[in-house]
Amino acid sequence: YNVNVEGTRNLLDVLLSVPGVKVLVVSSGYVYGRPDLLPIKEDHPLNGEGVYAESRIKQEGLVKSYEKKMDIVVARSFNHTGPVQNDSFVVPKIISQVIEIKKGSRDFLELGNVDIRRDILDVRDVVRAYVMLLDQEKFGITCNVCRGRSISLKEVVEYGKVFAGLGKIEIKANPEFIHKDEVLDFCGDNGYLRDLIDWGPQVDYEIMLRGIFNYWDKI
Repeated sequence: YNVNVEGTRNLLDVLLSVPGVKVLVVSSGYVYGRPDLLPIKEDHPLNGEGVYAESRIKQEGLVKSYEKKMDIVVARSFNHTGPVQNDSFVVPKIISQVIEIKKGSRDFLELGNVDIRRDILDVRDVVRAYVMLLDQEKFGITCNVCRGRSISLKEVVEYGKVFAGLGKIEIKANPEFIHKDEVLDFCGDNGYLRDLIDWGPQVDYEIMLRGIFNYWDKI
C-alpha cells in the first residue's frame, strides 16, 4: 500500500509541476480477481481480493483524480517473466528445478497444481508495450498488457523436459504451493492494446522458456 498507493501519489504530485509530462502507471491483471469470462477485458469488474490486488485497485482509483491534470495511461499487466527473474516466481522455479534434475542434484519437481493456466508475456514484450503506450496520443485510459493466450504449468514443465533432453520427470505436489479456490485459468484480452498501438508479442512461449532455460543452465 505504501509503495503502490502512496508512492504513486507522491510521484504524481511532483509531476504536476512538469510541463507536458506523460505518465505510465503500472497496475496489475490481479485487480480482476476470479474471472467471470475469459479472456478478461478491461470492463471486467474489479473483484481482486488480498492486500496486493486491493492496493492496485486503490492505486487506480487514485490515478482517476489526476487524469484531468496530466496525461496518464494505466497498464494492467498480466504475468511476465524473463531469464534473470528470481526462482521464487513460478516459471524460473520450474525451469531451475528441471535443470537440477538434469544435473543430478534433484530427483523430482516439487510444485503446486500444474494444471493451472496463466497468461505470461516475455518481459521484453512488456517493456516495448510500455514505451509505445507513452508514445501514442490517447491518455486517461486503462488497458491490459497481456499475451492473450494462457499456458499451463504442465506445458512449462514439458518445454523444460525437452530442452534438458529428459525422458520423464516426476512431479510431486507440495500442499504449501496449492492455494484454496485457486483460479484455474487466467487469460487477458489484448484487443484494446492492439487497437491503440502497433504491438503484438514477438517472443513466443518456446523462445521465452528457452531463454530462461539457457540462463539457469549456466548458473
